[in-house]
Amino acid sequence: MIPLDKLITTLNDILLYDRTLNLVKIDPYMPDGLQVKGNNEIKKIGFGVSASLDLFKMALENKCQALIVHHGLSLPPSNRYDALFQNRLSYLIENKISLFGYHFLMDSHPQIGHNVEIIKTIGGKPSKPYFHQGEPWGYEGEINKTLDEIIEILKPLSSPTMKIYPFGTSHIRKAVAVSGKGTPYPGDMQYLVDNDIDLYITGETSEWVRDMFKESQINFIAAGHYYSERFGLIALKKELQNKLSVEMEFLELVNEV
Repeated sequence: MIPLDKLITTLNDILLYDRTLNLVKIDPYMPDGLQVKGNNEIKKIGFGVSASLDLFKMALENKCQALIVHHGLSLPPSNRYDALFQNRLSYLIENKISLFGYHFLMDSHPQIGHNVEIIKTIGGKPSKPYFHQGEPWGYEGEINKTLDEIIEILKPLSSPTMKIYPFGTSHIRKAVAVSGKGTPYPGDMQYLVDNDIDLYITGETSEWVRDMFKESQINFIAAGHYYSERFGLIALKKELQNKLSVEMEFLELVNEV
């Protein structure tokens, strides 16, 4: 058992890798950190990708006093707190479950973020942040594998609806990972071409993506939004297990998207 304050301090030490980041400006609707304060004593910590009533019920059934997710409670864009938000919040409060959400920080973290972990998982070496929509959400990496080898690694870790556009070279030397809804826009493609990116990995695809990558002759993989955002949470769980003497469990609430 550990006090909630110790969990808060440990998570801050691990995840706040750059205290100069303006997190409110980068991601105004999904805060990074403690969102709901529950029981002051933590016997078990749960991990999950997205906040939802079903995940909260799983946390309660599995006797978790704290829950760490990537997609926390999305703050309404106005003062109108709708029923969806109220029902989720009230369930956490009634059952004294603390909710931690780490959105931008889990994507961008240079040691245990989703995108760094994706690069490492496929056998690459993370090199520098990749700027998506003006902020360092993703990561670039150097690699020396074939596209088929990378697909073989990712397939069991990806959605059954995994989408692959093999439009580039068969030998991959530079890759970009932007987990979740990291679909690039037309204006992003020139950077990928100019910097000799051979493979772009994200979670989802969009209608315009196929032809952009075909014309740019770059490979593209959409591994699934949910699946692409398990990587960092699993790495965070391992990091916390090295620092805290408390039970932990990943709560698998699969979403094929």
